[in-house]
Amino acid sequence: MTREDGDGSERFARLAAVVRHEMDRVRRVAAEAEEALRDMSGTPSRRDLRAVGGILHDFYTGIERIFEKIAPELDGGVPRGSSWHRELLETMTLELPGIRPPVLRRETSLALDEYLRFRHLFRSLYGFELDWSRLRPLLARLPATLSSVEADVGGFLGFLDAAASG
Repeated sequence: MTREDGDGSERFARLAAVVRHEMDRVRRVAAEAEEALRDMSGTPSRRDLRAVGGILHDFYTGIERIFEKIAPELDGGVPRGSSWHRELLETMTLELPGIRPPVLRRETSLALDEYLRFRHLFRSLYGFELDWSRLRPLLARLPATLSSVEADVGGFLGFLDAAASG
């Protein structure tokens, strides 16, 4: 999707549809997380830890996909360089006057930062190195983090819907 694709209202409507689709997918991942937390009793097996790590990885990756759809359309592009993931998350907390409101509140960004850091760790180590004492709190906080993301992204979707009908 580029700025040249259709008029402004179509562009905003498409972006809103894409964001809603990605949020639905993130909710599916969150449901897997809740199921995993319910099923885990005692110390999980290494295989279960790998599964939980994958769920946590997918949770942040799905949310970041939303940001990757918004940034080229409204922010002038996705940041570049070695810290682009962190910069993208931080950019979502900014109001761009005359362009868009913040996508996220600072509090939501701070909660998501933990999942961003975990995703980096997950990609950098072997699955047998995962530690339940570090995974469990992330898994337990995931529903509250999702709730914050849903509230913030829902507000942003209101902006997109208004721009699409305006």
